[in-house]
Parts: sequence; structure tokens; C-alpha cells
Amino acid sequence: MAEEHDRSEGSATLGALTRLITNAIPPLIDQLATSRSGRVYREALALLERPLLAHVLALTGGNQLRAARLLGLNRNTLRKRCRELRLALPGRSGRAPGVRTAAPVS
Repeated sequence: MAEEHDRSEGSATLGALTRLITNAIPPLIDQLATSRSGRVYREALALLERPLLAHVLALTGGNQLRAARLLGLNRNTLRKRCRELRLALPGRSGRAPGVRTAAPVS
């Protein structure tokens, strides 16, 4: 019984979020159409995709494989989308791969 309540509550929340997004689309498109004509679709998707990917990566502690699985993406696709959106991948240092720092001299 509690599981059914949780499910119906989740459906109500999802419905409310769907209405919120639906209501946000017209002003978003109006804004994008005036400033980025010809790129409206790509820009609108990027506005949703950037926080989506950032949130899922944070949710998985930066684990790209787990994030990709949760999203239903291949890990390489996730990495490519993050790179294209200029979204920093968590846990990556600025060093080049294979480069080690020298041990401190005592």
C-alpha cells in the first residue's frame, strides 16, 4: 500500500515538473530565436543537457561509467557530450595522462 502511494506521489511530481518544463518552452524559444537563429534546437538541448549531466555525475560521485549507465548512454558518448558542452569531468586533474609529479625531496 505504501509503495502505491509513493508511486502516485512520484507521478504527481513528474506531472508537475512536466507542466513546468512545458510552460518554460515558449519564452525559452522566443529568447533563443532572437539571439541564436538557426541554432534553437541545439541551444535548447544544451540548456537542459548541461545541468542534467552535471547532476548525474555528481550523483554518481563522478563515476562516468555509472553515470552513463544511469542515463542509458555509452561512457564514451557521455565523455564526448561533456567535452562538447565544456562540462568539466569530476576527478580529473590538469596533468597530462601518464605524467607523474616528482616525490618531495627531504
